[in-house]
Amino acid sequence: MKPIPIFMHHTLEDIPKYTMPSGFHFRFYEREDDLGNWARIVTATKEFANETEAIGRFKKEFLPFKDQLFKRVIFIETKDGETIGTATAWFGMWQKEELGRLHWVEILPDYQGQGLGKPLISKTMELLAQHHNKAYLKTQDTSEAAIHIYQKFGWKIV
Repeated sequence: MKPIPIFMHHTLEDIPKYTMPSGFHFRFYEREDDLGNWARIVTATKEFANETEAIGRFKKEFLPFKDQLFKRVIFIETKDGETIGTATAWFGMWQKEELGRLHWVEILPDYQGQGLGKPLISKTMELLAQHHNKAYLKTQDTSEAAIHIYQKFGWKIV
């Protein structure tokens, strides 16, 4: 069966704080190879069939707003410099209003289950709150674990 889209919203108040486990840190989109890093991560998590398709989506969705990339797209990096996760504090139209958008929250499969997801969501929501007072996200009914985590952060299903 085809997944059913689920939209959730948040007022960006009372954002739970989670610290990053030792050996990992956040950084912004900043390097020449970050488009490739993003494509590699979202392809490894099966959001795209291949990196070429992912790059095409990134160019269409994000590059028209290139100045925003450097303050809205974040990565998780290991102490050895490997880029292993990403999320975006983006924006979009929802119910005829421009809101923040929690977007493309992804961690490489080999690093899932290591306590990185909650700090990534927390950090991205903090970034959203710097630019917006409300936000939305889109997920799907097959992402039960993600929905559960989002609800713990105060996201409400619409």
